[in-house]
Amino acid sequence: MKQFFVASKLNTLIHSLNSFGLSIVYTIGHIIISWICATIIFDVDFLLASADAIIEPVINGFWFFILHKYAHDKLRPTALAVVYTLGHISIATAWSYTFIDVTLNLAVLDAIIEPILNGFWFFALMHYWNLQEKTSQQFIKN
Repeated sequence: MKQFFVASKLNTLIHSLNSFGLSIVYTIGHIIISWICATIIFDVDFLLASADAIIEPVINGFWFFILHKYAHDKLRPTALAVVYTLGHISIATAWSYTFIDVTLNLAVLDAIIEPILNGFWFFALMHYWNLQEKTSQQFIKN
């Protein structure tokens, strides 16, 4: 019963968010994914992985916000996820290579793996958020 209550609260929270709130939820998940990838791929200490995991996702959080604000009603979640992921790969490569000062091959590896994982995270949030709109519209019609 407690699991249902927690899932219900999470459902209510996610569906009450606007573009800004949803981008905050996305960015928190992105930070976790980014930290794990930086720790494993770059084999760096905790502080450098943490800096990478905070700064680069914040930049991509702005990218998420821009896409959601201006394109969520124009593109399907799959198309949004693809556009987002391509932009994310570009941002991640430039960030890691330039500011973290890792070799280009590691920057590219991280820039492929981490954005793909975040693309799935983006798709899941968008898909789940869009289901609420459809469910609400069906409820209103009935």
